[in-house]
This record gives sequence, structure tokens and C-alpha cells, in this order.
Amino acid sequence: MHWTDPVVLIAALGGGAGIGSVIRAVATVVGKLRAGVSPREGKRRVDIVLQRDEALRDLARERERADEQQARADEAQARADWAEENRQRAVANEQRAREHAGELRVLLLESASLSREQLPEWPDMDRTIPRAEFDRMRRSRGGRH
Repeated sequence: MHWTDPVVLIAALGGGAGIGSVIRAVATVVGKLRAGVSPREGKRRVDIVLQRDEALRDLARERERADEQQARADEAQARADWAEENRQRAVANEQRAREHAGELRVLLLESASLSREQLPEWPDMDRTIPRAEFDRMRRSRGGRH
């Protein structure tokens, strides 16, 4: 066999090319091992990071929505508390007015030596103020709504 023989030359070049391909493949695998991940794993890692970031954004939006909802609920509760406080105050005021009227009636009977029949009828204490009049009175006094 001689180096100038074309068959030997082709076999030598083919073998060399095959060894070159193996060396390149081994170098690629070694490079990927040094990097720590294969390209598919790297893409997966990027996907996981993107999913995490999206989940964190969703969580922040959900917290903001919950905070807004809680603020609205707190505001509604404050209005309800204010209305209940005013109702209780009105009931107490009505009771004090009835007691005061009773005391004045007794004093009038005692001091004037009048009989009960001579006194005028009791006013209608159960009459309620129409809503429009109540709102007008509240606005004129500068009350809260």
C-alpha cells in the first residue's frame, strides 16, 4: 500500500473526519457539562423564572384588590357605626325629652294648683320628622352625611 493510492487516501480522510466529529461532540458535551445545563434545561430554567415572576405579579395584584376591598368594607362599617350611634343618640334624646316633659307637667300641676283636665293634651311624641325635613335640618347645621 502506498499513500498515493486513492482508496487509502479516501479511507484515511474519512477516518480523520470521523475522529474530528467525535472530538467535536465530546467538546460540546464537556462544554455543556461545564456550563451545568443542557440547552433544553436552560430554556426550562428561563421558563420557570418567567412563571415565578408572573405569579409574583399576580399575587401583588391580588393583594392590592384585597386591600381595596377591605378599605371599602371598613368605610361601609364606619358609616354603619355612625348611623347606629346617631340612632342611639336620638333614642336617648327622645327619652330625656319625655322625662323632662313629665317633670314639667308635674311642676305645672303642683304650682298652679290645676287639675289634670285643665292641662292641654300631650303632644304627639311618636311623630317622626319627614326625611326631606331631616336632611334639610342636617345640612343647615353642617352635619356629617
